[in-house]
This record gives sequence, C-alpha cells and structure tokens, in this order.
Amino acid sequence: MKSSINFKIAGAIFFLGLGAFTFIGCKKGNNSSYEQYGAVDSLTATFTVTPVAGNDTKFVITNTTKGQVVGTRWDIGKGSGPVMGKTTDTVFYPLAGTYTIKMQALDKRGKLYSAPVATVTTTKNDPAYDNLLKGGKMNTGDDQFWGKYDANANKIIWTLANNAYTATTATRPVSASVNGGIYQAVQVVANKTYRFAMNATYGVTQDAWLEIYLGQTVPADGKDYTDNKKLGYITWGTWTAYSGTRTFDLTFGASGTIYVVIKAGCNAPNGHFSTQGIAVTNVDFRRIQE
Repeated sequence: MKSSINFKIAGAIFFLGLGAFTFIGCKKGNNSSYEQYGAVDSLTATFTVTPVAGNDTKFVITNTTKGQVVGTRWDIGKGSGPVMGKTTDTVFYPLAGTYTIKMQALDKRGKLYSAPVATVTTTKNDPAYDNLLKGGKMNTGDDQFWGKYDANANKIIWTLANNAYTATTATRPVSASVNGGIYQAVQVVANKTYRFAMNATYGVTQDAWLEIYLGQTVPADGKDYTDNKKLGYITWGTWTAYSGTRTFDLTFGASGTIYVVIKAGCNAPNGHFSTQGIAVTNVDFRRIQE
C-alpha cells in the first residue's frame, strides 16, 4: 500500500491571546524571579511528515521551525482539534482515508505561527481494524470458517447459497424445539470499542429468536449458549418480516479469545422461523477504537 503526503500553504498566521498581568511592587531579585525578554524575531513555521518504514498507517511528524521555538501545537486531523505536543511525535491512522495535519510553532512571547498544512492519504486499514471474522460475506466456501452446534437433538439445517447462510428447520415432533447456531473464534483487546454488524432477512416468525452472543466458552452440542454478551435480533417472539442490517458497539474487560455466536431457534409446539428461513450475510466484527 502506498501513502501520499501533500503540503499546502496556510493562508493565515494565528495568534494566541495572552491576558494582561500587572505586577505591583515587584522587583527583580538575585534569583531572577521573572525575565525581561528582548526583541523576538518572526518565525517561519515548518514541519515534516515521514512514513514509518514497514508500516503504512504510522507517520513521524517533526517541527523543523528554525529560531526561538518554545512549543509545538498539532492538529493531526482526527477530530480532537489542536493540542500542544512534542517537537517530534508518531501519529497513527488505522482506518483508510485522507487526514489533514496542521502545526503551529510557539515563540517565547506566546505567538503562534502556522506552517503550511500537509495531507496524508492511506488506502488500507491497519490489520487490527479489518473484519476479524473470516467468511462474513457468505460466499461459496465460506461455511468452512464457521463451526456449528445444536443444543437439541433436532438440528438446524444451514444452507450456504446466494451469498447468505440460511437457517431452516426440518420436520420435527410437535413437542420438539430447535436451538443452535454457527460460531467463530476471534481475538480482542481489553477496553477497546468493537462494532458488530450483520444483515438478516426473514419472513414472519413465531416463537422464534435470532441472537448474537460474544462469549469466552466454546459452543458445544447438547448445550444452550448463553455466555456473556447477548445482542438481540429477534428475541423470544412472533415478528413480522424483516430485511436489513443492525450494528452494535461493545467493549471487553479482558484481552483474549472470544466466540462470536449467531444463534437461532424456535419453541415447541408451534414455533417456526418462516417458510424461507432466517438468512444472514455481511457479518462484520471489527475494532473501531485506537
């Protein structure tokens, strides 16, 4: 991946307003409690942006202004605005996009001088911010990435076709319920925000559910899955037809392996999905916070 860096001339010089202070009865002591500054030359603010070797999302920014510079103010284009910072620092842009970097050099009188702005364009997400799930598009062959489990002896039938993984129920005794799902393991980092998104399509359901769990235990046949975080699509009810995408943001208290579980089921005696079943696709789970 290539990253591009462009500089543009800033149209104005910004100044930091300082309040007026009155010193009453002050005398300069032997230990120089204050300084009387002499004339201050105007600064020509400049900075450089250098890509970090071997990393397409990190850049070293350096204030290269010559003269009596006592501070550096950066706005790295990520929405937080300008803040005082280091003369040299490393910035990280995990998500593909174009970012504007601004720098102001501060002289000892408190004046800020603006440098020509730079733009940085990255064309690929950092791998940690890509979709952590494999086979989320539900293309041909993507079922190899998903494990299956059934909580009951009556199994859910999963069919991969037309870019969707569809759950249906086989003929079963009236007294039998159906409950199971597909799952995949991923690695997460504690206290970072993640976003789960999934498209689901189903007709009218009765006494059915479609739920997402993110837990630390491995799903297993013969056991209902109720571990940890539950995100509901259909929860224990009768629902009208639906087709669309829902998203959920969440964090985890500890780093490690979690299991993303897509769980479906319906109750006896009259519960059912719908004639076309419940189809899921575009399943996406990614980190969205540095």
